[in-house]
Amino acid sequence: MAGRLVEQLVDAGLVTEAQAHAGDKGDPLLPSGRIVQNLVAAGLDERALAGFFVSLGFGPMLQAQELARADENLVRRLPGADAHELCAMPLRPSPAGAIVAMADPTDDRAVAKLSQALGGSILPTAAKLSDLVASIDRAYPPERPAAVTDPVALARPRTPSGVVPLVEEKPEIGTDQTMSASDPSLSELASTASPVWDRAWNRSTTEREVSLTPKSSHIPLPIVSRPATAPPASAPADTVQPRRVSDSAIDAHLDELGRVTSRDDVVRVACHACLAAARGAAFLALRKGVFRGWDGAGEDVTSAGIRSLWVPASNPSILNEVLHTGRLFRGAYGQTAADHLFRAAFGSHSREIVIVPVMIGSRMVGVLCTSDPSNDTTVVERVAEAVGHAFERLIVSQKSGA
Repeated sequence: MAGRLVEQLVDAGLVTEAQAHAGDKGDPLLPSGRIVQNLVAAGLDERALAGFFVSLGFGPMLQAQELARADENLVRRLPGADAHELCAMPLRPSPAGAIVAMADPTDDRAVAKLSQALGGSILPTAAKLSDLVASIDRAYPPERPAAVTDPVALARPRTPSGVVPLVEEKPEIGTDQTMSASDPSLSELASTASPVWDRAWNRSTTEREVSLTPKSSHIPLPIVSRPATAPPASAPADTVQPRRVSDSAIDAHLDELGRVTSRDDVVRVACHACLAAARGAAFLALRKGVFRGWDGAGEDVTSAGIRSLWVPASNPSILNEVLHTGRLFRGAYGQTAADHLFRAAFGSHSREIVIVPVMIGSRMVGVLCTSDPSNDTTVVERVAEAVGHAFERLIVSQKSGA
């Protein structure tokens, strides 16, 4: 099962062939959880990995505080050696089975072993690997080694063979070599998150039936909003305000959008134009029912972080809300698993979001998003409209062979 997972991650552009080889090492007996740890140590972004599992239906992604509230009786059922070997953390019982966070929730053999140890069905789910490993270490502290008097024995390596220790600094992912903004392969792997999981965890609302081609294309767009949540008490009082620029500067960006010759340049220019009225900006393309990050700019926003983001459009989220209504959204981030992934891509300091549909005719092709925007959303709306026109111009030009 681990081999198939590695192949899927390569096909999705999340790891390179070299990283895949470093993680798998060709050992058929190496547990899948260890392979996942090796891949993360080799450069696989753990947030992108968790999002990948969520897109396959193993969600919502659990947060560190949820992992810390594991049911003690359930924890005692699983031997510590198995927890470390499988990189799995039992959390709580549910009507659908015991909820277990796993490094690789797609590993059928590990699921079967956990089911046998816990005495019934289990519901595997995803979490950030560093949070998962930390929770396992807290629940199952490694045994202290016996006193050794042999100096030769002291010199022997203690790291289990085939395991690459986790490191904090990782090679940057999301580069042109590992992920192309125009490659739809990642969206083909995504599917609607499991309703069984949602009911068991009681974390999501009922999903709506949505249209992938909303008809609301007029500008200015109606606004769907919810009040922004108050920042935590520990947050600094002097929040950074978005910069102000003149209309002439915005017009210059819009003129540039009318001249660019590639979709990548369209997105790059649009994101930088939005920084005139927001802390950060990003464009998410809509392909085959999946919102996939293309590029971004601004404070706390990186291209690699945005490109590692993909959210099934039918999953409950504020992106689903925009797709369903075809309207501009302004307000606080949502509370579903998809919303948590979306917010993480914009950085922890972001408090409010504006999402504007980008249309080609009556078809939504993506959304232009800005974090912590100014009071006036006109700039973002104008840029989003210009992006739609630029995409349409490039499509027509490509078809005509110009």
